[in-house]
Amino acid sequence: MKAEEYECDECGRCCQSFPIFASQRDAEREPRIAQEGRRLPLQMVDARWTYRLYPLPFLEACPFAGADRRCTIYASRPGVCRDLPAGGWQCQEARRRHGLPPLLPVDGVG
Repeated sequence: MKAEEYECDECGRCCQSFPIFASQRDAEREPRIAQEGRRLPLQMVDARWTYRLYPLPFLEACPFAGADRRCTIYASRPGVCRDLPAGGWQCQEARRRHGLPPLLPVDGVG
């Protein structure tokens, strides 16, 4: 039996529900991360976390979430975003927090 598969519907709720951090490697791949993010204090920096993208003062979502809630740096997005699977617990929790129905598995899989 195959695991259920989900397809992201680009609701963008993950971009405004959980803290988003980026690594130095992420910033090298996407230089705007260093420009838009807040560098963490040295004692908090590690291989995974160098910049905080969300939450930041005066922002209701990640600075790279466009007006349509779609990621404006999707191709070069941080590793933490790449690792968040559509339909996973964080995806479903983000949707729940914002009053959206659960993301359903793609038809014919399972």
